[in-house]
Amino acid sequence: METRVYEMTGADQVKVKGIIEANPYAPISFARQGYKLKEGKGVGGDAGKYYLFIKGEPDFFKWADEQVKVAAIESFKRSEKPIEAKVIASIEEEENAAEQGMGAIFG
Repeated sequence: METRVYEMTGADQVKVKGIIEANPYAPISFARQGYKLKEGKGVGGDAGKYYLFIKGEPDFFKWADEQVKVAAIESFKRSEKPIEAKVIASIEEEENAAEQGMGAIFG
């Protein structure tokens, strides 16, 4: 499974949100894959940008790239490696903290 981070402007975030929330019960969808859409400042990225974090298989990413291409969202692109690594680390740290918190409650 591969992890990718995409970025977009705040204005285009609304358009991207429409795509990722569409058809959640389809055989291939963002909802089935799981994703996180975060504001840049909160995940170590640029202020004013939004970041889409996704884990998936290559076939999913081919499908996802096509969905965005059809929607013609100009600012949507894959983040550069250093930014992608920062965002992934931030989100994984957040997920680990949540898991530890649940472990403390139910552990």
